[in-house]
Amino acid sequence: MRTSSRVLLASGVLAFMSTVLAADDHAGPNASGMKHKYSYATAGVITEGGPGESWKILLDKSNLGGNELELAELTLAAGTDVASHTHQSLEIIYVLSGTFGHEVNGHYYVLKPGMVGVVRPGDHVRHLVPKEGDAKLLLIWAPGGEAKRIIDYSKGTPIEALPEGKAPS
Repeated sequence: MRTSSRVLLASGVLAFMSTVLAADDHAGPNASGMKHKYSYATAGVITEGGPGESWKILLDKSNLGGNELELAELTLAAGTDVASHTHQSLEIIYVLSGTFGHEVNGHYYVLKPGMVGVVRPGDHVRHLVPKEGDAKLLLIWAPGGEAKRIIDYSKGTPIEALPEGKAPS
């Protein structure tokens, strides 16, 4: 996939996330009568998962204000083989770099940069990274909750977001 196609897909993901945020923000108070508080700019939380896993949790309930989705960047080391498992949420995997093996319900797919893999709730999925190099992925779960099921990132290191600034003129 060409760089322009990757930019378009990334823009589409961001537009989708903005729509989710905007729709909820305009919906008024939440069930407790309070307006949601959002972190409109975040750099995420970095944490280590299992061996060969580096996680950057970008959006979750704590900074999104709701559980509509979660967004994470995951780097898996070359040769990683994640055992078969299932998710309770829709999982969308966007490959940022490297090659990513993605087995869903017994069917194996090779995903390259710019490609997307989809796992539906209840699907049996296995992830494999070839020994030739690491894979960096953007993961989206809808609804949220999967990140906390997979790793404990409460001990992770928050990345300091840039302070609110003045819009360029």
